[in-house]
Amino acid sequence: MEDFDVFTNEINFTKPLFKNILNKYVNDVPSTPNGPNYQSGRKLMAEECLADSNDAACAFHLSEAASASLRTMAVYREEQLKAAGDKLHKITSYIKPVQNLVDSKPIPKKDSKLIDILSQGVANMTETLKKYAIDDELPFHKRYLRFTKENNVDNFQKILKELPKEWTIIQLTVPYNPNENLLPLKEYRTDVDSIYLSMFTNDYLEVCCAGPITVHVPGNIVKEGEKPLFTELYSLLDENYKTIDNAQFLNNKRLVQNYWNRREDIDLRMKSVINVMDKEWLGGWSCLLTGKLVDSNLRDKVIKLVDNTISDWGFIRLTQKQKILLYNLIECAPVLQSQQTKSCIRRILTEHGNTEDVRQVFNSECGNCTKEFRFLNELCLKCLSKCFEKIHNFSLVDGIRAFSQAVAQVKDGDEWSCLKKAKRHPVILIVDDMLDTFPWETLPVLNHHPVSRLENIHFLYYLYKIHEKDIKDGYFTTKCEVGRYVINPEKNLERMEARMTSFVKYWCGAWRGSVGEPPAPNDFVQYISDANVFLYCGHGDGCQLAAGGGAGVEAAGGRAVVLLAGCGSVRRNSAAPRSPPMAAHLHLHVAGCPTVVGMLWEVTDLEVDKVVSTLMSLCVPSDAPVPWTSVGKTKWSQGILDTSVEQKTPFVPERDVLRAICRARGSTNYIMIASSVVARGLPVRIVE
Repeated sequence: MEDFDVFTNEINFTKPLFKNILNKYVNDVPSTPNGPNYQSGRKLMAEECLADSNDAACAFHLSEAASASLRTMAVYREEQLKAAGDKLHKITSYIKPVQNLVDSKPIPKKDSKLIDILSQGVANMTETLKKYAIDDELPFHKRYLRFTKENNVDNFQKILKELPKEWTIIQLTVPYNPNENLLPLKEYRTDVDSIYLSMFTNDYLEVCCAGPITVHVPGNIVKEGEKPLFTELYSLLDENYKTIDNAQFLNNKRLVQNYWNRREDIDLRMKSVINVMDKEWLGGWSCLLTGKLVDSNLRDKVIKLVDNTISDWGFIRLTQKQKILLYNLIECAPVLQSQQTKSCIRRILTEHGNTEDVRQVFNSECGNCTKEFRFLNELCLKCLSKCFEKIHNFSLVDGIRAFSQAVAQVKDGDEWSCLKKAKRHPVILIVDDMLDTFPWETLPVLNHHPVSRLENIHFLYYLYKIHEKDIKDGYFTTKCEVGRYVINPEKNLERMEARMTSFVKYWCGAWRGSVGEPPAPNDFVQYISDANVFLYCGHGDGCQLAAGGGAGVEAAGGRAVVLLAGCGSVRRNSAAPRSPPMAAHLHLHVAGCPTVVGMLWEVTDLEVDKVVSTLMSLCVPSDAPVPWTSVGKTKWSQGILDTSVEQKTPFVPERDVLRAICRARGSTNYIMIASSVVARGLPVRIVE
């Protein structure tokens, strides 16, 4: 045992002992662990694996660190539904572990004779018990939700290979922070100075036959006189909430003008947040968020260009990870600034090389760096440059110049002009609870891509297996034969009710639902169960209309694509400092709904009505005589539509829901409204 210093009240663990304790902690977890504690342990384990250059294990542990409590909720809910449907379920569930215990310790022959003498009617009892024995084995996608030995690196990689090849799956994770165990959420939620960006699947990973890789991206670096990025985001969201909440009290022209001035100021601040995310936080690393190119010839051209640069300049010691990062960076050159690409090239060449190669040639040039480093980014630029020169036999400046020339060729060459607007397959973002408030989808590198979010790889796989027979070319395909809606159930949004009711009747005349009053709790759940597409327009997420709230929604047999057009309808909220975040879409995913579209924060009804109606008109087929974009809406707030208008531009529908969201964001002039709209779940395509 390590020495204990009574004066400092600390135990100094050696590295082997620390890793042994950590291994035991994450491997010997109970069947329903405390979610936050489990996540903390997995993050620490991921850091150890990354230090050992074991990217596959690092990615696996980070995948386990994402929304662990949601898995517990799903398992618990499934058990509850089983018990409700089968009165003997609890009894039979107790029989199985006892039977397993008996089977694991067979009775010796001499003891069995004694038992036969003492027991009467054993055969009859055994036959009776067999009737109630549980012999059904859970499918793997349900077992992987649980916390068992089956959650391991091999099964994690097996799942990634089984998921549709069209998907690019990226996870964004905040490193371990001990304050998570000590302070309320509001006191440490801004204490983030870096993220782990893990590529689970990616075009170039597949080409190189490589497993997942992780990049540690420094971020939230504060310049003098500026607010930290996280502080500014939460501050402007608080201001946005207060501004919208106080709008009901505006009773004169001056107050109304002040309201619009504040809205414009908040909008400008959100634009600034997105700009800082793009330019100063992610920088060139945003290239790792992009989806796979539909045209594989473009991908092959990028590979050829990078490989030629490597061979021409003699980079014989570049690792496979460095090559994959360079492929992604140069592919995104048309949408990145030169400074972003140069900075990223420098980091790729120096901080993501072979750690052992660097150790062998390392000799401190600055006097401060030591050979005891764990990660290459702990060394200063001077030492890294010298190590690079010794390994590759030419300077780091020449290395940056070599790949900068390749970047310039892609950025400015006519033959590469199609790359900027090239069509891409879906991106699925798995976003840490601490990062979920950020509008990732509106980053310049992603704002035209089909992007969806999910809580963890476990639920992505779970939803995929539930709907596997309906997934084609990476999309959950559904018809729109049955539509249901609930509009203004609280009876206090009259103009929204007039607008959305007139839209639904015009565009989706065959749909039915509830307007101006709440449906019965059972009817609300039945709407979700019956519908191909379900629309809710009102305050919040609507789950309060079901008996039991969100838990009641989980009883729905979900196949519906759900649109929740209320304030914060897909926001993840934590009720207490250590409680897991909850949200409507989590309950709907447990119910099996493939996708939920909603809002990250407070929004105003007119602008949201524009976005939601545009979105539905793009992806939901209709027999309406005039396209929604051409309909006159001067009196829309009174429920009156003008269809006697000339169609000026041809209407191009978009049945891919994620691409339709990208286009629908353009129907509002407010970045706060546009960036609040996100999809959570599987990519969806609505067919005729």
